[in-house]
Amino acid sequence: MSGIDRYLPFLARFCLVLLFPFSALDKIFDFSGAVAQANASGMPMPGWFLLLLGGSLEVFGSLGILLNIYARQFAILFCFYCIVTAVLFHNFWAYPYGSDDWMANFWPFLKNFGLVGGFLFVATNAKMEPISRSITLAPRP
Repeated sequence: MSGIDRYLPFLARFCLVLLFPFSALDKIFDFSGAVAQANASGMPMPGWFLLLLGGSLEVFGSLGILLNIYARQFAILFCFYCIVTAVLFHNFWAYPYGSDDWMANFWPFLKNFGLVGGFLFVATNAKMEPISRSITLAPRP
């Protein structure tokens, strides 16, 4: 196994989850704004609870995928998370085609589904391994 073959999957997972820890930090530093946005989603749960769930997934799920610990389970959770946030918060169809609001929601909607594709790829390629094997950089058989 060449060096690139050993590190490329890690680099791909790193790039895939890079934005989520920053999103969690944004929720922490702008908590009141994040709660207001979550409350406006129409979900039947309080905004702070949605933030707790989403922020936990963004932090722990990113670490799990990055370190390949329960990567398949976290990737599937991220698929649902990205679909739900796309539909709830980037509803471009509610605005006139080509308007500023339409443009501001259409591209993030598509970005979320691009992330879903990446997470599906992780889920299909993840193998259940012991945690000790997931953390090591030693070559795998």
